[in-house]
Amino acid sequence: MAGKGILDSIKRLEEMAEPVINDKRQQKYCEYISLFLSHFGQERCMLAGSTKENTRLRLKGDEGDFDYLIISEISIPIECLEYRKNLPCFVYINGSTLKNLFPGVELIDGKYLPSDLLGEIRPEAFKHSRNIHTIVTQMDSTRGQNTLHVSLDHKIKPGLSLVHYADPKCPDLSMVQNKQKKDIRLIKQNVEKILQGDSPEIKKKIKKTVIAINNVVQLWEKSTKTSISKNTIFHQTYDLFIEALTNGEDQTSPRHPKKQKLDASGDDTTSCNLPSTSAQSGGLNKKRYREEVRGNDDHDQVTIQYDYKTSKDFIPVFPIKGKPKYLDEWQNRQRNWPPTNVVRDIYNSEFFVVAKPALVEPSKDMDFCLACNIGEIKLAEAMTQLQRNVILIIKSLQKSTLRDYTEILTTFHWKTVVYWVSEKTETQILENRTKDNILKFLQSVLEYMVDCLCKNDLQHYFVPSNLFAGKDEKETHDIILKISEIQENPIANLNNFFKRQSTEEIHVDIVSMSKIKEFEEMQSDPGENGIVESVISLLRGIVIENKEVMKRALTDVLTESLPFLIEEVKRGDNLKHMDSSSLSFIDNLVVDFFRIPMIDKVVSMLLSTEPDVQAIADKYLLQFKKT
Repeated sequence: MAGKGILDSIKRLEEMAEPVINDKRQQKYCEYISLFLSHFGQERCMLAGSTKENTRLRLKGDEGDFDYLIISEISIPIECLEYRKNLPCFVYINGSTLKNLFPGVELIDGKYLPSDLLGEIRPEAFKHSRNIHTIVTQMDSTRGQNTLHVSLDHKIKPGLSLVHYADPKCPDLSMVQNKQKKDIRLIKQNVEKILQGDSPEIKKKIKKTVIAINNVVQLWEKSTKTSISKNTIFHQTYDLFIEALTNGEDQTSPRHPKKQKLDASGDDTTSCNLPSTSAQSGGLNKKRYREEVRGNDDHDQVTIQYDYKTSKDFIPVFPIKGKPKYLDEWQNRQRNWPPTNVVRDIYNSEFFVVAKPALVEPSKDMDFCLACNIGEIKLAEAMTQLQRNVILIIKSLQKSTLRDYTEILTTFHWKTVVYWVSEKTETQILENRTKDNILKFLQSVLEYMVDCLCKNDLQHYFVPSNLFAGKDEKETHDIILKISEIQENPIANLNNFFKRQSTEEIHVDIVSMSKIKEFEEMQSDPGENGIVESVISLLRGIVIENKEVMKRALTDVLTESLPFLIEEVKRGDNLKHMDSSSLSFIDNLVVDFFRIPMIDKVVSMLLSTEPDVQAIADKYLLQFKKT
């Protein structure tokens, strides 16, 4: 009976982890950005983590996170890494021989690279992707329909996390979307101020590029009969910016702004019965689920109540040039799993460093940590269904029985244990997903974790380093007791997880007031200073590039992305507004005869001309009808 229960539970977990359309969309966005950046250097963007590994567990109130690696074009030679004694997964970077790569960067103690080169995505390390990242995060932080985005720094992760809250309510968030009208005069002043030091030729090119981008968007909307809604993120963000850059008239827009609601009551304020520093409320009958957001050091904490949330973690990294120390030892270990070809593939893959303080005696201003993201992705690809199922079970337990300890015992720790146990597990067990084998492997993972906690020693999978260094003994003791409960009856603990998911809960996060204020300031800026500065900076970097390089970059990206954009259009509500001729036109855009000349025309628009958008759209439709 217990075996049948575990198989039923796994089936439900697999359904919760099934990739959705948005996973594919995020992966495609990364590919297109990387393709574009590759023409100007080695900067890249890569989707990693559980979404890439297909182990992302989507819960009722938490859809999980997307992990993006923002990869610098600057590679760090392996000879420059100084491994921390006793914790060699943490390193210092000797920058004394890298001065030509980091001109103007002040070294720590005259020798070591500062870790904030990655923590803050500084321009010394990122040329184009830094601006793209800034634009994307600022748009996410201030735009959306019936949703609120708040930027929160996660203390235990490098980089920046953007947490997206759906239908939020917060008494300390005294604003509504679009409450503050954007003033085109102030936007124009910001544009002129930022362009002040540029030559007339650069200004002209930037203006032309902005017009061309707007024309391309219009061409796409007209060609596909996509609804040109002023509430879309693109139009909300850029309409006034385009007008300010290309039109000299002073006026305030939009003339008739549409109010957007943040709260289900229909009121355009964000009030609720929640007190500002407590998750208790007498006017709410539903069970309350409270989660403290990581990385809040401020004492002035406030609550945000939400329907569901998801987050995007942007992790800046330096690639390493050469093989990290100890990798030969890892490759030559005796193991049952992963297969030899996978071990060889991982050995020859790329490794990174991220900015992260060491577990003990941290030097926050110059600590880096080795990152084996590609190796972990390859391990995930090599996993059997049984291994993947056990990881999903562990994740469900983290959201129920172990929910109070997820900051101490993270998913990374659990995956590391799964790797170690898999190495010693017989192949026939891993490859035969029976109820007995699942329970046996799960118990082995739990037992291994308890053993590591008792010894206060969990070794990194690739580098000999104790991931439990510096852990509190009292916390460790409490976790062992909880894991022992799971070992006694894993099915009952899984059922507790599903009960939590079926219960009507009110989800609450605890965040710092300083983060709320940052969001309010960004959202209420009538001059859009942040967006204007980031966009101008990106455009300036683009327009000074070689024209032929730009042409190849744009042609390649549009060639790759057009089929996906067509798929997106056909998935929406626009089909009902299209006649049969227009539908056929959309379908045939993937055919070379139509796609190639259209892409050439679009690239021409971006690089040189200001065409009649309606005329071009009509021309292509007419050409198709005649064929």
